[in-house]
Amino acid sequence: MPQTKKKKSTKTAKRTTTATKTHKKSCCRTNCKKGKDLSNTERMHIYIVTALSITAAILLCTDAAMMMV
Repeated sequence: MPQTKKKKSTKTAKRTTTATKTHKKSCCRTNCKKGKDLSNTERMHIYIVTALSITAAILLCTDAAMMMV
């Protein structure tokens, strides 16, 4: 009778690989959009708000400087 080959079992443990999370960080609307995706009204709104904030900062600095004198 032919003998069946004995299966050699290896005692090495298989590594368990943890699945990496593919979590995409959500970002706000202004960070995700590029300049070409903004409409003209949104672009003008950003310019106006930036200009007003710079003007307010300048006026605040000059007011503080005048109070020190």
